[in-house]
Amino acid sequence: MLFHLAEPSALLGIVVALLIGVYAHDTAQIYAAKLLGDPSARRSGRLTARPLPTRVSPFSAVSMVLVGNGWTEPIRMNEVWRKRRFHICAALLTGPLAYLLLAFGSIGALAAVTDPGHIADGDRVIEVGRVGGFGAHLLLWMAITFASMFILSLIPIPPTDGGRILFLLAPTSQGWKNANYKLTESHLGVILLLVILLIPVLLPSLPNVVGQLVPPLLRGLGDIVGISL
Repeated sequence: MLFHLAEPSALLGIVVALLIGVYAHDTAQIYAAKLLGDPSARRSGRLTARPLPTRVSPFSAVSMVLVGNGWTEPIRMNEVWRKRRFHICAALLTGPLAYLLLAFGSIGALAAVTDPGHIADGDRVIEVGRVGGFGAHLLLWMAITFASMFILSLIPIPPTDGGRILFLLAPTSQGWKNANYKLTESHLGVILLLVILLIPVLLPSLPNVVGQLVPPLLRGLGDIVGISL
């Protein structure tokens, strides 16, 4: 995010998307858990207007400031009762789904506020893209941020939703339990997520896992609403 200080529309789009995304993610998971019979998530207090620092860890906050992407603090659910693990997984999936729907909504809004650019070729007029001002650029960066949060949330490394789902569905062997303990209690998972997010920024020659998946996702969403990205 710091790399966009000279671009007000990009910076504002990232900040707005992070705020909306974090609150939407928490709200979706809490209501889904309640519908599936688990009231423990609602007791977390995350349905209230609690400030952002209580919803993200310091490590995630650093990541958000530096690269404009991060993860929320896990919402506690009744994960002890293994017979209900599929219900919990369904509730957890609503968090990433909220990001995806927000990305789609941003792309739809972008299509509504931008005008096609055209080139005359004899008797034909060819659409070459879309043009827009500050609002269009802001919406584009909101879509990019929501898409990045969606992809990050599905990476199967705790404390992401994808990581929690992986270990909920994993065998109950001691090896899996040890791996889960090291990734969560020893903060190894957080370190791995920071490496995935920060190393490509510090060393641009290395592949950016999240960054490489965002463009095709946005192009797919754009195709649905009829906008070329």
